[in-house]
Amino acid sequence: MTVDRFLERRIKNSRKRFTYLLIILTGSVAILHIATVDPSRFIKLAVGDTGDPEAFQAIRLLWSSGVDPSRIADPAASADPLTGGLLGGGLAFALTAIAGKVGALILLGALLASQLVLFLNVSLSKAIGRTAEAINKTRKRVDGAVRSSVANIRQTHLEEEQIARNFDIDLEKQKQKDDRTESVQPLSDRPEPEGKKKSSFLQSLKRLWHVDDLSVITPEELAVPDFLQSEEQTETPVQATEPADISPQASPYDLRVNATSDLPPSPSVSGAKPESRVDTPVLPAGIRRVPPKQDFPKPVIGSDTDPLVENGRAHWQDRSDPSGSGVDFIKPRKPAGDQLTIQLPYETPPIHLLRKDTNAAARAANTPAIQALGRKLENTLDSFGIQAKVIRVTTGPTITRFELSPGPGVKVSRIVSLSDDIALNLAAMGVRIEAPIPGKSAIGIEIPNKETTPVLLRGLLESTEFIQSQSPLMAALGRDVQGNPILCDLTKMPHLLIAGATGSGKSVCINAILMSILYRSSPDEVRMMMIDPKVVELSVYNGIPHLLAPVVTDPKKAANALNWAVSEMVRRYGLFADKSVRDINSYNSSATVALARGDDDYEKLPLILFVIDELSDLMATTPTEVEDAIARLTAMARAAGIHLIIATQRPSVDVITGVIKANIPSRIAFAAASQVDSRTILDMGGAEKLLGKGDLLYYPQSLAKPLRGQGAFVTDAEVERVLTWLRSRHVADYNQEVTDTIMTATANDSRERDQDDEDELIPQALDIVVETGYASVSLLQRRLKLGYPRAARLIDTLHDKGFVGPFDGSKPRKVLITQDQYLEYKARGDG
Repeated sequence: MTVDRFLERRIKNSRKRFTYLLIILTGSVAILHIATVDPSRFIKLAVGDTGDPEAFQAIRLLWSSGVDPSRIADPAASADPLTGGLLGGGLAFALTAIAGKVGALILLGALLASQLVLFLNVSLSKAIGRTAEAINKTRKRVDGAVRSSVANIRQTHLEEEQIARNFDIDLEKQKQKDDRTESVQPLSDRPEPEGKKKSSFLQSLKRLWHVDDLSVITPEELAVPDFLQSEEQTETPVQATEPADISPQASPYDLRVNATSDLPPSPSVSGAKPESRVDTPVLPAGIRRVPPKQDFPKPVIGSDTDPLVENGRAHWQDRSDPSGSGVDFIKPRKPAGDQLTIQLPYETPPIHLLRKDTNAAARAANTPAIQALGRKLENTLDSFGIQAKVIRVTTGPTITRFELSPGPGVKVSRIVSLSDDIALNLAAMGVRIEAPIPGKSAIGIEIPNKETTPVLLRGLLESTEFIQSQSPLMAALGRDVQGNPILCDLTKMPHLLIAGATGSGKSVCINAILMSILYRSSPDEVRMMMIDPKVVELSVYNGIPHLLAPVVTDPKKAANALNWAVSEMVRRYGLFADKSVRDINSYNSSATVALARGDDDYEKLPLILFVIDELSDLMATTPTEVEDAIARLTAMARAAGIHLIIATQRPSVDVITGVIKANIPSRIAFAAASQVDSRTILDMGGAEKLLGKGDLLYYPQSLAKPLRGQGAFVTDAEVERVLTWLRSRHVADYNQEVTDTIMTATANDSRERDQDDEDELIPQALDIVVETGYASVSLLQRRLKLGYPRAARLIDTLHDKGFVGPFDGSKPRKVLITQDQYLEYKARGDG
């Protein structure tokens, strides 16, 4: 960089560097003069005819030594060499006289150092900045590695805890008035024997991280009755068969400890034959078997009791005798596909984890103020010569809509053109006019409220409309102008596009949709795939049982995830064809009947919801692969049960292309920056007049015009509470095959597959360019009657094969093959 800058042909740089070089040379010879010339001797040499040192004599001596350097090496003058010349010697003598020899050397050294920095273009700030940047990058990498390691340790610990909980022993504490019953404490809470050394703090920490030690009673800790310690006690060998499996509902290790030796009779189980107790192993005194319980109560939503503890371990039975245990062994059901395997029944989160919507009853309008505003609106229109009357007023969470009935002969366009004047006279932030209101002979004028009321998600989930709906992908979006819930069924949409400016409420809307599905559907019904290039929005959903794979945060891996979805769609259509059904609903209905008969040829297919939080990052990284995969999914994936939610904050035509828009008819528009962005999202204006902060236009394919509403609001803390509750009850059920496909597949796989399918017009295109002697896209467009994309691909293919030259600006490409070579090429059959 320094050499290049020094060789730059710029007058300003050349002059500066020449000056720096002269100063460096002068300072160097001045240092040489100080090091080699004795100042007192030089003063004696400068003595003139008068007997005193003269400046002219000193200048003459320095000048003569500079003009004739041989005098320095002259043996006659070697005792008194005058180095440095006029400039260097004069500068050195002056600085020596002022600051002394040491001070002069320091000053000249500082001068040389500064000039070298300027001459070599050395920037200390840039060097320090690069060093700081390297340190920051290293720190970030270390922090990332530490965070990842901690997350892995926590996840592993949670999984080990879940496994340990399945084999934990539940000791029921009983306390009776006669004090005949001992209360058995867990192992971690028992007082240690006197002879045993108390465990140190480090050992206590180790026990926290080793789940093998949790609630496991060793044989030494079990008290042995006295009669068993007698020498006359004869041991009778006990033969027992071990059960084939141990399900969470029954365990041979669940015991109750009693101080009394009286064993109550075991309750009989219906359907069990009377059996002899000869082969039953004798238990120590005070320990009895727990009678089995067949009907387990259904877990209550919102209960704080662990369903395993309440319904399983408290009712386990000793199964050492398989002939008379009375327990029906549950055979593990065959997984309905790799993507469906879950271990525990799904339990929906309790509704109290969300904030209660206390403002629902406080949305009553201020009637006098609203009526005064309506009269003011009528007077404003009357001042412009428009006769109109307010026939109805509707107040919502954010806006108030006045329904106007125009007078005879009044054009609707005249009222629409006065939106800015109406906003000015009513002192409103913005006015949106809906002319006419769908299904009504009235014009709607929407004015923002002075005080807005948030719409909380809990109120929507508790609404009658949401509870009575049957669709597993029913989601709550918000409330309309009249305060009615806005619900969307993703199975009918079938895909959804969410767009708007930064901070308008897109991420909150996605959270509301996902929370609605988590409160409604189990992983058997809905599975999810999420792509989050921004990393911080959807990564909190990692670890929930609905996810097929961890949230994809690398834009380069997003194409792999979309390609997997395409492959899954093709696989499902193959299953539909084999079973002669048309869609996923028919297939699952047949699968339910077949599985009830014991037919394992069917697998229950869940719906798959694919969420992309920021499409613009994906289109900037791998535009071709992403657009092709989204185009195939949006066009064909509805019948296969795969639905897409795509969100972006940059609603431009290079992000939301025509191919994507054509196959996503349902859209939600938040506040847009301009009318152009609104037209890109909705194909019409209106989004540029939204207020932001959740103000939206919902435009499903079933409506003729967009529906305005206020989006549901759910805080990050609420989302975290719900997800933490889910993770505590259910473990992540990632499909390892899907994860490996996303992480190992390359983004060029689809491109390589495309290269295998060569265009059939390559021979004709080669014939045309050889005949004309040049190659261009316009030539192939004109001769072959093609569009620009295909003609450009043909030119690129000919260039890759070596038939035409590279791109040369506005000039056509050169043909690198002659007519004879082309004929010979065709004769060999390579074409």
